[in-house]
Amino acid sequence: MLLKENNKNYTIFENLYDKELFNYFINNFPNFNRTVVLFGNSLIYKINTIKKIDNYLNSLNISTEMIILDNNVSIDKIRYLLNFVNLRSQDIKLVFIDLDVLNIYSLNAILKTIEEPPSNVLFFLAKSNYFILPTILSRASKFNVIPKTEEIINLLIKKINLSLVLAEFISFGLNNSLEDIEYFISNFINTSKKVKNTLEINEDFYNLFLMFLNLKEYNINTFIDISELFYKKYESFYTFKIIVKFISLFFRDIFISFYNDYLNQKIFFKMVYKDWENYILNFKLDNTSFLIKVSDFFNKLSIFNNKQNYQKFNKRILYSFLILSIYEILKDFYYGNYKYNY
Repeated sequence: MLLKENNKNYTIFENLYDKELFNYFINNFPNFNRTVVLFGNSLIYKINTIKKIDNYLNSLNISTEMIILDNNVSIDKIRYLLNFVNLRSQDIKLVFIDLDVLNIYSLNAILKTIEEPPSNVLFFLAKSNYFILPTILSRASKFNVIPKTEEIINLLIKKINLSLVLAEFISFGLNNSLEDIEYFISNFINTSKKVKNTLEINEDFYNLFLMFLNLKEYNINTFIDISELFYKKYESFYTFKIIVKFISLFFRDIFISFYNDYLNQKIFFKMVYKDWENYILNFKLDNTSFLIKVSDFFNKLSIFNNKQNYQKFNKRILYSFLILSIYEILKDFYYGNYKYNY
């Protein structure tokens, strides 16, 4: 097997692959469409799946060759690719191309080959969005290759020793992008090692959290000023930038609600504000999944409002629970016992 690739080896997710695409392939091979478009935002997840297919073919004693072009696709690499594809061989050739990094000249150079590949060549074309040439789409099989949230969360808990709350927050916050999650965790753990004993950081975020518990005693400008100050103070830490930016956006949204007439008119929002501290205490005392809590809370609120108002407040309610998870994240940050080394 010939393997040429530029991608980093993402060790946390090295065994994570799309089972639906893999099963479709093994059930339909050798009558599998020779041009396949893979939609989704995680490149490594797609590459893992193609590697899994390659290993499967090898297990059947089928010789394969594989080439992966996933960054810096120059015209010289395209020429190499065309030679590789057109070279006579009995091997099955698997070609993975990230179309997002392909310029128009490179795409035009291989377009005809993609549309009509040789009989022993399989093209897997990765695309993060649905904007793709109709001539390719009309001839290709199409799959949404998206990592499963529950699989990501389980891996983060098992391999990194993260809490359920933190694993869920990272997965949802980074939209299940394996590359972004890997980078976030690397930064999170490395930063945690550096500042575990830094009381100033702990106090900063704890004070911010206390302010959050007493929203009515502050005004919007105070929150914005403090959140922006924190953002600048910790801007060298990727993890903190995400958390502080999120907090800042939350404050803007929540204050829009509090200082409109909703607070006085809507029973359900009064309930949220009245029982806020109880919700926080309950959240800290048990290990109920963040998703279950959000779902249960939505169900409780639904009896107090009509459909239109319910939709308006979904975003703010979701923010409310996410902000609670930040407190748990910070506890993990200081006291977590991580198993993974970078």
